[in-house]
Amino acid sequence: MILVVDDEAAYQEVLAKMLTKVGYRVITAADGNEALTLLENSHFDLIISDIFMPNLNGYALAARIRAKDPDVPIILISGYLSQDTAKNLLGGSTEYIAKPVDSELMIAAVHRLMSSGGKKGDSVKSA
Repeated sequence: MILVVDDEAAYQEVLAKMLTKVGYRVITAADGNEALTLLENSHFDLIISDIFMPNLNGYALAARIRAKDPDVPIILISGYLSQDTAKNLLGGSTEYIAKPVDSELMIAAVHRLMSSGGKKGDSVKSA
């Protein structure tokens, strides 16, 4: 199951439809706090989160997730970072895909991460 976290409802819907269409079960959350609540009660195989959100941003959310489950794959998305900036900010356990998200790029990353069982290296992607 995949958790999609984004404060823009339209973006939640786009990502959920994109991933559901290729066979994944998707749950959405409107911010990092809602995501943490969902994570307390459910296990997710992958988390996709916007970086810039109110209340609890994607960086803080990823850090909390890592503290609890260091192996769960995380993809952070944003329209405000360059590839170089993202690569410098993110460790090897988190991926970055620029918004607007290219559906083929996202689906390929999700397939790869889901099939690798969370084992991955540093990766920065851009549409």
